[in-house]
Amino acid sequence: MTAPEADGKALSHTNKPPCCLRIFRDDFIILGTYDLDKPSGARTGSIDILDKTLGLLETYETYGAVLDLKLSPFDDTLMATAHSTGNVELWRIECESAGSRGSLKLLRVANLQVFVADTLITSLHFSPRTPESLLVTATSGETRVLDLKHESEVFASQALSAHYSKLQTKSQDVQGRQVSVLDVNSVTLDYQHALECWTAEYGCLSPFENIVFTGGDDSAIAAHDLRTLETVWSNSRIHEAGVVAIKCSTDTFRVNRPTSIVTGSYDDHIRSLDLRMMGDSIYPGVNVPVASSSSSNLGGGVWRFVESPQNTQSDESDKLLVCCMYNGAKILRVDGDDFVIESYTKKNHESMCYGGDWGQKFIATCSFYDKVVQLWDE
Repeated sequence: MTAPEADGKALSHTNKPPCCLRIFRDDFIILGTYDLDKPSGARTGSIDILDKTLGLLETYETYGAVLDLKLSPFDDTLMATAHSTGNVELWRIECESAGSRGSLKLLRVANLQVFVADTLITSLHFSPRTPESLLVTATSGETRVLDLKHESEVFASQALSAHYSKLQTKSQDVQGRQVSVLDVNSVTLDYQHALECWTAEYGCLSPFENIVFTGGDDSAIAAHDLRTLETVWSNSRIHEAGVVAIKCSTDTFRVNRPTSIVTGSYDDHIRSLDLRMMGDSIYPGVNVPVASSSSSNLGGGVWRFVESPQNTQSDESDKLLVCCMYNGAKILRVDGDDFVIESYTKKNHESMCYGGDWGQKFIATCSFYDKVVQLWDE
């Protein structure tokens, strides 16, 4: 049975190509853009604030393109953005919602220089357990864990603002302009991908609660122990192209399969990998086969996963929004080792669908070259 195409609710075009987004409290869409000036090679971007009808409220220009943005699971008024100029920007969200007329403002908290300015930060991830830990991946193949500083017993965006406002910034040249940045404390995981490291994911359930998984353009997936920073497992023989999405089991997703992960690749396949061969003790191994696996061809590069909010209501929901690059976006349910497509949207996404999020009231997705962002129902 062919899955139905979902109905669209709203559509808008952006000024610059969009590549990532987040829904904020079901009232706003925060959109990151990436613009390449081909003559100069300079990459710039913006953070656009849209209302729930996709009306543009604010635009914040950034000197580096935005490749990823995330909200802290401990304080959703703290946002982090990953940039093409080796830096992570921290933002505090000020929100006023009053019926249909609300406003959202962004205040810069800190501009953290993590890598050299010609390295692109490809993704970032807040730890689900440690509020201060932020994981970043880069085109250099590296993965680093940042330690976000604050001067309070309670982790909050205001506490980070208070800390970083006291620090002395330094000036550096980036793409021909002077910018102010802060140095940041970070640790680098031992394993470095041979090509770009595109994504990462914190393990959540035992025995992976101290594990971070990374995926790279070298077709490799790797598991790292955060306690030692050492690699405990890697495999470059499972995927036929770059690994660009990873989803671990959580309290709300495949809770009965704690040693399984879901991966997405440029080879158009979504996979379920059973890693029980690691055992409770987690032992090192290179190209050690997985205990079992299954896969499905989604007709486009499997770029990003977003959990359904329905997953919090049922242990058997296990639904994901999947951004499938040149084949739109799909809603699928993971049923054991099977992937069941329940609906999709391809209309209006005529180019790479890179960004998406799933709120309580609607789904939002964006596509790159055609500069489209749209809202739709499951």
